[in-house]
Amino acid sequence: MNTIIYGAGLASYPAGVFLHASVYSVNLRAAISLTCADDQTPYGVLSVNLADAAIADDEILVTADWNIPLDLKAALLGTGKFVQTGHWNQAGFGRGEVWRIVDAELLSQVAAARVVASRGKSHRRAGAIA
Repeated sequence: MNTIIYGAGLASYPAGVFLHASVYSVNLRAAISLTCADDQTPYGVLSVNLADAAIADDEILVTADWNIPLDLKAALLGTGKFVQTGHWNQAGFGRGEVWRIVDAELLSQVAAARVVASRGKSHRRAGAIA
């Protein structure tokens, strides 16, 4: 899934970032990271993992505005891959907005990452018992 998301102010050529879906290993929540379109170097993360945040399996807590530019957030929402839920959670000294992932391909990647991460956890637990 290398769909380029265009946003103003990005320091890559061609301008834009790729989305990468995975999960956080501690609680298997959806995680979305970004890489530059031109050379695949890490650009940033869209999601943050707060253990106390009340979010559904198909939702992410979006990073505060200091982490990625507002125009990039707008471009990401404009793709139709995410929708705003209208909910917010406290994230450090700021508030993080909750977005729902509605793109079938992203949801499929998150589900696959959960399966892989779950297998790794049960294997580690079984090894510790043996």
